[in-house]
Amino acid sequence: MTEKTKLAAVDWIKGSFRSLAAKGPQSLKAEALARTLKVSKGSFYWHFKDVAALKKAMLDHWEQLATQQIIAQVDAGSPDPKQRLFDLIEIAAQEVSLEYGANGVSAAIRNWAQFDDLASTYMSKIDQRRLAYVENLFSQIPQTKKHAKTNSQILYATLIGAQQLEEADAKACLKHVLDIMIGGNHPTQV
Repeated sequence: MTEKTKLAAVDWIKGSFRSLAAKGPQSLKAEALARTLKVSKGSFYWHFKDVAALKKAMLDHWEQLATQQIIAQVDAGSPDPKQRLFDLIEIAAQEVSLEYGANGVSAAIRNWAQFDDLASTYMSKIDQRRLAYVENLFSQIPQTKKHAKTNSQILYATLIGAQQLEEADAKACLKHVLDIMIGGNHPTQV
């Protein structure tokens, strides 16, 4: 980008996620981000009061993108809860766009949450929302409340761990785990 390029707030957010994924939370500084985006620091302050406001905007954006949009996409699909669980895996395991730092961004946000109270609060809220959604899908199969809760935790933990694998391997792993959880009763061919 050139000095004359005008960035929108979302451009700063995407650039910040790429920086977070590549360099960690210490890279979330106005001057460093401006250098990376090849614009003036004034452009940053046009959109954000300070770095804390950027961080909040990043976390709001991530919650919408990686939780609310995925849930809406799954809900718009099949009415069958088993199929929706498999659809969720398919969507959630897809590689995140390079605009955000690819698959490394989820792990980077989790790492950031270990050291930052705001990121930790958001990560906790996001995890709770995701777990509640998956538990609800399992409970519709039907499963006992206890099994639905346990299976949602296992599947979610597997998804977090599978993000360290190649996309195809992650999907295969998650589908296998889910197939075991629902008794090998996959609604469509995998």
